[in-house]
Amino acid sequence: MTTKANTKIPSFNLSNYFHIDLSLRNLYDRMFLGLFIADIILRLIWLDKPAGSLIFDEWYYVNVARVILHLPQSVGANGQPPYVNVPAGLDPNHEHLPLAKLLIALSMWILGNNGYGWRIPSVIFGSISILAFYLLMKRISNEAIIPILSTFLFSFDNLLFVHSRIATLDIFSLGFMLLGLYWYFSGHSYLSAIGMALSALAKETGIAGLGIILVIHFARFANERTQGRSWNEFFSWFEKYALTYGVCFVLLLTIMDRYWVGFSNPLDHIRYILNYSAALTSTCPNGIISCPWQWLLNQITIPYLKVNVQQTAGGVSTSFVSVNFEGAMNPSISFLTIPALLYCSYNYYERRDDLSLVSLVVSAATFLPFFPAVIMGERVTYLFYFLGAVPAVCGAIAYMIADTKLPRVVVLFYLAVVVYIFVVMFPFQRIPT
Repeated sequence: MTTKANTKIPSFNLSNYFHIDLSLRNLYDRMFLGLFIADIILRLIWLDKPAGSLIFDEWYYVNVARVILHLPQSVGANGQPPYVNVPAGLDPNHEHLPLAKLLIALSMWILGNNGYGWRIPSVIFGSISILAFYLLMKRISNEAIIPILSTFLFSFDNLLFVHSRIATLDIFSLGFMLLGLYWYFSGHSYLSAIGMALSALAKETGIAGLGIILVIHFARFANERTQGRSWNEFFSWFEKYALTYGVCFVLLLTIMDRYWVGFSNPLDHIRYILNYSAALTSTCPNGIISCPWQWLLNQITIPYLKVNVQQTAGGVSTSFVSVNFEGAMNPSISFLTIPALLYCSYNYYERRDDLSLVSLVVSAATFLPFFPAVIMGERVTYLFYFLGAVPAVCGAIAYMIADTKLPRVVVLFYLAVVVYIFVVMFPFQRIPT
């Protein structure tokens, strides 16, 4: 059964907005806190290793931060930095909105031009994602075990883990989106709208967050029409939510564009992004470029950074992989995506519950648009674009496991497999020196 949908913008009360529903008297909350601490430690350990290396798209975003901070850029194999003849102090990476890059630059300004400086923000937003996801699951789950089970899966997915400790944009957008969802289900529509606007400002794919909230609210409101509620209530809520979102998005983008990007008009920046994206085409698969229908089978994984070490002992040379950052999901999670979402589809048809609704809408909004983009527009896509759907998938799998009442030994075996694969995929295969 669904809970009552939000139809009013509440009055402002800071303590209510930031109340965190955790209690040490609750067994599952204690389990989560232990998991959360372990998550943070795993993300911080060897965070600055390999020393001096930039992992995958850090090559672009760390050097963007260096340009903003008037620091020298890294030089590639061709003897050139990624951004040549660009004005110091301004973000030269105009194809993406600036919020996440400015947060990376702020961290580097505080912590220094080093691995901790440019990666700590991702650790923070990865941790925020886990916390917000757990609190969201507590709000929308009908069974007490689902929040900790879904968060366990979410924590041990390799794609989330890697992006929670490298300086790329996606984890910022995901963190704000999960906050927006949590605030919506907590009845705080103002903060939800702001969270979703910040998600889009971190990376333009975060615009899906606005659609997610509108579809969820429409579906929940429609389910309550039997209670005699008027559609005027829905449109009144929609106007306030959209206005809050729009004002936050336009105002913050205008400020960031004027001071740190170089656009005097945010519409010019958005137009540039749309034109750039439309021109970014290729057939798939092609190199690390993959088609969205390949992602669920973990095909075309991306080698973010791989370090091979050769050792010679007694005249015999051996080699091994010491570091392997890879853009890939945990297969024990990705392979259950379709069955779990089908299960949620049937359950939503039968029960109209919030967990099924959220899993279906979030996965559809963050995953399905890439199909027409590739088929009709030959848009370049990569496996890590699936990151936005990972929480929905983890929630759906946990729901399927809990609702089908699988034997405890089967569930424990599955969770052990999840952890085992996470360990196998862990980026550091040897203790770094």
